[in-house]
Amino acid sequence: MGQGDDPGQTLAVIRSAFGCGEALAGTIAALSRADSHPRGAMLWPLPDRDETTLLTRGAAQEVAYGRDGAVMVLLPIAPGDFYGDLVGSDAGHAQVEATSDGAGAHFASGAIVRLMESYSCVGVAITRHLSGRLATMRRRMVEAAMLSATGRIAAELLRSAGTSDDRTIRPMPVFSDFAITVQSTRETVSRTVSQLEKRGVLKRVEGGLQIVAPHRLEELVY
Repeated sequence: MGQGDDPGQTLAVIRSAFGCGEALAGTIAALSRADSHPRGAMLWPLPDRDETTLLTRGAAQEVAYGRDGAVMVLLPIAPGDFYGDLVGSDAGHAQVEATSDGAGAHFASGAIVRLMESYSCVGVAITRHLSGRLATMRRRMVEAAMLSATGRIAAELLRSAGTSDDRTIRPMPVFSDFAITVQSTRETVSRTVSQLEKRGVLKRVEGGLQIVAPHRLEELVY
């Protein structure tokens, strides 16, 4: 494992992502190259590397660009998620971009496949990851086709809050980035959030946006 991030944090993410013990995590880490990157960096594909990366810190997203400049977010990527040439995948029109400062553990081409062949837990972890990717993309396709802009915004707000006890999205969403994620415009996102604040569904708090009435957001989705 190379330089670029906290080795302890990298090992912890590897243990969680692969569902393995400390000894195997160390073996896996030894096959990787750790590196950090700034917000906005193009992470994949890269012309001089053919790698699979485990994101260990920060956030990223897989996006596709149309000829007319339209942008579609295919997949959000969080610590513990993989991107790149996972199993010989083709980038096509998609690319991965960092949405915050972050770091990753980079594996040379074929290393993940060899680990899958050698350790069953790695094979199970990659299978679950690929299954999760398909489920997320399917959900986004359904939402884009079936929901209004307000419904997509409400669904993404609920997802962004996750399972936090206070249902607060931190940091405060950047509306221009949020708009790309839900296939809308910054103005629509800003207007919708403002209306939800006036109705008492959302509340701005220090460092974030709190969902006060999640059931009312769910009503907008369903």
